[in-house]
Amino acid sequence: MVELNVQVAEQLSLSTLGLRKVLIVDDVSVMRVIVSRILSDLEVESVEATDGYEAFKLLNSGEFDAVVTDVEMPKWSGFELVEEMRRSDDPRIATMPVVVTSTVASKETALRARQYVGVYFLPKPISVKQLSVTLKMIATSRWLHQRYADGSSISA
Repeated sequence: MVELNVQVAEQLSLSTLGLRKVLIVDDVSVMRVIVSRILSDLEVESVEATDGYEAFKLLNSGEFDAVVTDVEMPKWSGFELVEEMRRSDDPRIATMPVVVTSTVASKETALRARQYVGVYFLPKPISVKQLSVTLKMIATSRWLHQRYADGSSISA
């Protein structure tokens, strides 16, 4: 029965699964545009920030479902942003999924991303398929969790 529900979720759009608005954080405007276009094609709204500090202010003043952030940026890096998010008193921000991206696709960067719950690493250049699959996985997981977090039976 779980497999059937996962199959149903896989056929739903990101917005139907609850992933409607993503915060894009990158100091390189071209990268923000690329990610924004990918999200637009996936029918997901996006808002852009140029660094982690600006992003954190936006997170506290808006409703977002996920964050896609670069690692190396001025003011606050992507990991500084993640650390501040995880320390937030707002449970929505503290548990928000984050996709961390970097041109430095080192093993250390990927391992650092895995230290945090709900943080996923994608090397740059980001492919449409990689980002869409990652966001679909995040959205599907959250969708299933919201429906069955109370311990009710999972059935068709």
